Order: sequence, then structure tokens, then C-alpha cells
Amino acid sequence: MAITNEFMDAVQSGNMMRVRIMLKDSLLIDPTAAQFDEMELHAAEKMGNIYTEHDGEKLDFDVSAWNEDYLNRQMVTAVNSFSKERIALLKGMARYLYKNKADKIRNERKEIYSTSGITRKQVGAGITVAGSVAVVAGICTSHMALTIGGAAVAAVGVALIVSDKGNDKWEK
Repeated sequence: MAITNEFMDAVQSGNMMRVRIMLKDSLLIDPTAAQFDEMELHAAEKMGNIYTEHDGEKLDFDVSAWNEDYLNRQMVTAVNSFSKERIALLKGMARYLYKNKADKIRNERKEIYSTSGITRKQVGAGITVAGSVAVVAGICTSHMALTIGGAAVAAVGVALIVSDKGNDKWEK
């Protein structure tokens, strides 16, 4: 999944309101919240904390009360009250109310990854090699940050190799 240039521009310019609006709206486009999670990570890396304290509103996590009206009200409120609690509610409502769309998106992703033929072990091996090269480069150039970063990347690669259960295809 790719982060749009428009979102990156909003993050780069520090436009918190626009970032929050784009984040919450992404849940309607992708109710699996995978796009939201990727965008949230990018925004947090560049902007720091993007959340507000919860405003104290009692949120209704009872799925029998969830409908599009409640979702829309919470979406509007989220613009100025972008708390982790409210976002968790929005994610849950989007997955629940747009279950068919979420299932379709998940199935499309699985199909894309399974037809590519890439296993976790292969991805892990590539990441481990890249991390190892960074470690060697860091040692040769006496850059501690590069060495430590490379070691961390290599550790992630090893974790992927170890977590590969046979010939499972890479799935996100």
C-alpha cells in the first residue's frame, strides 16, 4: 500500500487538522485499517504525537448500536477530538459496518501476495542480508548508528525467517 503524495504533503507541512481528516477518512476507503495504520506510522514518525486526550464522551462499543449515523457523528467529532479511544471505535465500526468491503480488500491482498510466490523466509533472507550489509558498512566507517540500525534490521529478517511455517506465502 502506498501513502499518497497529498498525505505526505500534509504531514510535511505540519497541517495536523488535514492529517487527522485524511487518517479518519482512510477508514472509509479501507475498512481493514491497514492504510490507516501505515499513514499513522508515517505521520507519527514525522510529526510526533498526533492524538489528543479523550474528551470524556462515553463511546458506545456495543456493535448492536452501531450504524452509519453513529459512525458519521464520530467521524465529525474525531476531527477535533482525535483520541486513541475514538479512533479504536472508528476502526471497529468501519470493520463491522463495511465488513463485505473489508473482506474483499483482504482477499485481494492475499491473492496479490500469494500469486507473487514470495515466502516469509525469502523476505526475511533479503532483509537479513540488507541488515548485515549495513552492519559491515557501519563497522568499516565507524558509524555506530548504522551498525546498530543494521543489526536491528537483520534481527527483523531473522524473525521473519524463523516465523515462516513451511511454504506459506507472504501475506500482509
